[in-house]
Amino acid sequence: MRFLRWVFCAVVVASAGCRATPPGDPDVTRVDSAGVRLLTSRHAETALPWRVEEIGLLSAADGTPWRFDRVAPDLVQADRAGRTYVLAGDSAIVRFGRDGRSDRLLGTRGSAPGAFVRPTTIGTQGDSLVILDAGKSALVRFGPSLDPLPDRPLVGALTGATWLRFRVGGVWRWQDGVLVADTVSGASLVPDGMTLRPHAVGPRLLVAEATGYVVRLYEGPRLLAVLRRDTGTPLGRVDAVALQSDAHMYVRRVPPGDSTGVVDVFGTDGAYRGTWASGALPVALLPNGEMLRPRPADDGVGVVIARLRVVR
Repeated sequence: MRFLRWVFCAVVVASAGCRATPPGDPDVTRVDSAGVRLLTSRHAETALPWRVEEIGLLSAADGTPWRFDRVAPDLVQADRAGRTYVLAGDSAIVRFGRDGRSDRLLGTRGSAPGAFVRPTTIGTQGDSLVILDAGKSALVRFGPSLDPLPDRPLVGALTGATWLRFRVGGVWRWQDGVLVADTVSGASLVPDGMTLRPHAVGPRLLVAEATGYVVRLYEGPRLLAVLRRDTGTPLGRVDAVALQSDAHMYVRRVPPGDSTGVVDVFGTDGAYRGTWASGALPVALLPNGEMLRPRPADDGVGVVIARLRVVR
């Protein structure tokens, strides 16, 4: 089945860098329930063994590091050509070329097509760049050539949506505190409720439930896997999740007594891989394998986005 190739490692045909947990591993409980894979990891917390090298920063055309007020996965979009689009403030999208230097600014402040009032997230619909603007209650859109397209008002089934991600055959939306996977039935994906915004890449969506350490992975409206960690000690509060195009999954949590947070990483087979001491989630994975991850600027003023070479 298609999702087995995208999400979980097979024994014979494994994706690059995937290290499936042996079936006999006593620290991972695996149960299949109606086609849903349930994985509970009891591994003690370990440092993520990946080797990470910072090779540069996203920068202005002259090489000066570009400083942002804040950076999150929903504010960053990468394309197939290796370019990166970052929603920066309330009036502009900055595009960075494959070399990491800015080469174009999109948008302005206002009510016209291609202008913003209060943009909140960035994504794609087909070959168009789509920005959800809460102030305009509309989708601000740019076509394949990056020319502004007419705004798409949030009306009908999209009225009041505060988060949207388009996928082939449908759309995920967050509306009135409920996450749904289509615009017809309005059925909730997670009946128990959530406290987090979900994150989606391509056909997949990751979301954490409101209580405990329970993370759900979907493909379209279909639940594929439920991931848990249970180490016997308090793990803290989960407050954000992120997916990347290579199917790795990231869960940010704030342990008791820790104000900065850490990031747990799950592999393509759904097993716990290790923990990053920094609480910054990766915001994009480029086609050449570079990972983009925010960090504070060296002088402490603003946030920069580092280009990382990762060896797994």
